[in-house]
Amino acid sequence: MVNEVAGIWEWIDTSQAREDVNKVSEQAVKKAQDDAKQAKQVQQQIQKSKQENNKIAAFLAFLLRDLKNDQLVTTLYNTFFKVYHEKKEVTYLRKSINSVVVVGFFAPFYREKIQEYQLTPYFEKIFNSQEPINVHNYLAYIKKLSHAHHDNIPVRVESLIELLVEIIVEYDLNQHHTLADKTKDDLKVFFRKELGVK
Repeated sequence: MVNEVAGIWEWIDTSQAREDVNKVSEQAVKKAQDDAKQAKQVQQQIQKSKQENNKIAAFLAFLLRDLKNDQLVTTLYNTFFKVYHEKKEVTYLRKSINSVVVVGFFAPFYREKIQEYQLTPYFEKIFNSQEPINVHNYLAYIKKLSHAHHDNIPVRVESLIELLVEIIVEYDLNQHHTLADKTKDDLKVFFRKELGVK
């Protein structure tokens, strides 16, 4: 019986099997290395994203402490945290917001803080820090901001216009403009016209 088993071993070409095992092992090692490299890249992206989110969150925390106008905070909340479904006539709360856009609405007024929180790269291509902030420049900037950082979730036009009016009043952008004597209702009419809303 032992001789028969030994004969079977002689019949099996072990060199071929060993070569196949080595090939599989080399392929498995290469795949494991590639997977590890991809995992490391994903980990780095997550870490970078976390750092960016922390910067944005820190600025938003500062902003909420700095804003003293309750109407502005309420309008900001209504604009970015609520979604109105017109067909169902229901308002939903958003699970997340486009925080870059929210920060962007206030970036021109807090240039030093934007630099301090290292958020300049989000806005440097769409905002000219050398230009004075006035109604027209701000509105042009908001249009660029919307185009550059839009998340395809619609914002109610009425809420957006109210937010723009509150910001214009809060930061005195209508002070040196033909809108200086205008009321909030007049400003709403102006923004409807500028935004092409009926």
